[in-house]
Amino acid sequence: MKRFIITAIAISALALACDKSNEPKPDDPAAKNGTTGATATATATQAPAPVTIAESDLATPADFEEAAEKAITAKNYKAEIATLEKDIEKE
Repeated sequence: MKRFIITAIAISALALACDKSNEPKPDDPAAKNGTTGATATATATQAPAPVTIAESDLATPADFEEAAEKAITAKNYKAEIATLEKDIEKE
């Protein structure tokens, strides 16, 4: 579960980085002069399409809250904590 959340965050960060990579940099002389050369056109055609992820595809803590309330009780919370700590140590 933790790996899934970390993977989802990494994919989101990558998607944001791809979106920002298409924006001209302020230090770029072509951007300052407003000129577009063959290099800019070639770069734009080779750039991959940005990845979009629907928010419904991402797992959030709220998605697991109801299941956790049913599965974890006052009698078994220590065992659940021990299980989670072992899973974290494996990573």
